[in-house]
Amino acid sequence: MIGFLDPALLWGLGAAALPLLVHLFFRRRPRPLAFPAFEFVLRARRQTERRLKLRKLLLFLARTLVLAAVALALARPRAERPETSAAAAAGPAATVILLDASGSMSYRLGGETLFERGRREALAALARLGNQEPVAALLCDGATPRAVAPSFDRAAARQLLSEAQPTALHADLTTCLAAAAQGLGEGRGQERLARRIVVVTDLTATAWRLEAPPPELPGPGGKPVRPEVVVVDAARGAALPNLAVTGLTAEPDAAVGPRGYRVTATVLDAGVERAGEVSLTLRAAGDARPAVRAFLDVPPGATVRKTFSHPFTAGGPAVLTAALPADPLTLDDQRSLTLRVPREVKALVVDGAPSPMKLRDEAWFVEAALTSAASPVRPTLIDAEALAGADLHAFDVVLLLNVRSVGSRAADLEAFVHGGGGLFLSMGDQIDPDEVNRELAALLPLPLHLVKTAAAPGAERGAARLARIDEAHPALAVFTGEAREGLVGARFQRYMLTRPAGRGEPPVVLAAFDDGAPALVEARRGKGRVLLYTSTVDRDWTDWPLRTSFLPAMQRFAGWLSGALDDRRDPPTVVGSPRTLHLEPGRRLAALVGPDGKSRTGRDLGVTSAATADGGADLTFTPLQPGAWQVQVEERGGARLDGALAFAAVIDPRESDTRRLDPAALTAWLGGGGSARVDGWPGGGGGGGPGVPLWSILLAVAVALFLAEAALLA
Repeated sequence: MIGFLDPALLWGLGAAALPLLVHLFFRRRPRPLAFPAFEFVLRARRQTERRLKLRKLLLFLARTLVLAAVALALARPRAERPETSAAAAAGPAATVILLDASGSMSYRLGGETLFERGRREALAALARLGNQEPVAALLCDGATPRAVAPSFDRAAARQLLSEAQPTALHADLTTCLAAAAQGLGEGRGQERLARRIVVVTDLTATAWRLEAPPPELPGPGGKPVRPEVVVVDAARGAALPNLAVTGLTAEPDAAVGPRGYRVTATVLDAGVERAGEVSLTLRAAGDARPAVRAFLDVPPGATVRKTFSHPFTAGGPAVLTAALPADPLTLDDQRSLTLRVPREVKALVVDGAPSPMKLRDEAWFVEAALTSAASPVRPTLIDAEALAGADLHAFDVVLLLNVRSVGSRAADLEAFVHGGGGLFLSMGDQIDPDEVNRELAALLPLPLHLVKTAAAPGAERGAARLARIDEAHPALAVFTGEAREGLVGARFQRYMLTRPAGRGEPPVVLAAFDDGAPALVEARRGKGRVLLYTSTVDRDWTDWPLRTSFLPAMQRFAGWLSGALDDRRDPPTVVGSPRTLHLEPGRRLAALVGPDGKSRTGRDLGVTSAATADGGADLTFTPLQPGAWQVQVEERGGARLDGALAFAAVIDPRESDTRRLDPAALTAWLGGGGSARVDGWPGGGGGGGPGVPLWSILLAVAVALFLAEAALLA
């Protein structure tokens, strides 16, 4: 069946009668004139009369059809299927064209991205609208959608669609559809027009929330009505198989070495057919070691986790990247992770009770733990008397093991900690609580009180146990699962009780005994940290040095106190979410280097700055590209990249799930076939569209008839 977008222009068909009127108006009747000399001319004319009549008839038809074809083309006819035309809005309609610009629209299909297809479909939909139909264009690009009322400013809508670019963000089409309906309801003077929303998308299921109410707008008398919704499938019904790295984590693994990590990557197969064996590569930026490669067989619609063991050759900031071979959606083919690998720690171990017998020596178990092959700590062992001549600034952390008195070095220790150093204190029979409280009052997390005896030496019955452990703390984070038994299984026959804290910053209890008495207490002093352990590091008061947890605990205590342990365990930032960076006093942001290697200034990225209590600044901005971001800071020595501020941005895993939504379910949610159709808008791609444009064909016919007329007149 034939329909017209501009039926009012059909009056132009009257112009087709002009050739007939001209012919009738200028037709002359011949006058009889007897002239014998013309007799031979008439005889010749009779021979060609039939040919001339046919030529005139063809010329008359050509002129008439030229005018008729032009008039019909101006009315913009289209060929429609009966079921399609029944669902279309009758007459002109106020229209909102909604273009999906989410990450999954970057999927490449048939030599072009789905976004390029979708943008072409949206522009074609705009061109199809009649002159009396107001229109608005809206991008669903992950940002909060803003309702826009339709207007007759076609140029603004065309410019927005033409200049639109895909993003790496997740877009909620249900929310965008509600904003489009709101815009339709705000159109002034358009109440009598039908209302239509054209949605151009890839029809991925994760973009829709069918449990939410469908879009509605105010109708006559305030009663809500549903707009006509036309969903254009940019993929044209094709499946969109996709392999993606949707997760990447790293945990320290002492079994691999002092800087070893257990890295776990998660891979999703969003296809409906088995992709076969795929390779997954793990790379470390700046690491001289070759990349690690593994092969995975991921079932369709499922995820698989692969674990790597990776030792770093040096400490400091590092970037890990897990990558798959390139596929049609390149945004999620790799995922990055930033972390701080423990650097080498220089520790000064002060033995407060040395003994020629190793098992009786106060520092023997600690020294054995810190010098193991998996330890990043390099200890230097001295006795309490040698502390007076030690250069504290040559070390990152000082461990005072059952030291009776620090003498004249109390002020030096205070300056050492406030400058960023770490201090560890353990108890023993050499400790006088009152003397230690007097010398180290400015450093102790809690004042010492007296020694409590829970059981006889070496006895397990009645001995105290660790009952409350802060497993979220970086120093104790490795003691989970089976490793936790190494902590809770230790027995403590004696330990030092403490008094309540005084004024100042409150301490943090990392572990407590089953009677509630603190076992491990941490406090910050200036730029440094102090950790108080209320029992012994030898076997005098406890059997903990014999437990499997003692060795990694002492290594992590030293790393935490020195700042070498990764205490920044924040997850990667999702693209489109704000990221806050802290700059210390005297430093300012010079530029941000994106995953593409291009430097961007804060002004280009919309960075906002807020002063902090320490005199520094918190910088907040929103990354829009997935990958590793580097931060260039400017200080007295010039501008440089600060690896400690580097971070990774990742796309929302929902954009990697390209499994498609059932069109029947979407149509039912939108109100059924009477008010919605999927893939039903023309523009060069949708099967089952509402019509095939005929005006271009009519214009071509008019040109051909015009040329035919010229040939007849020649």
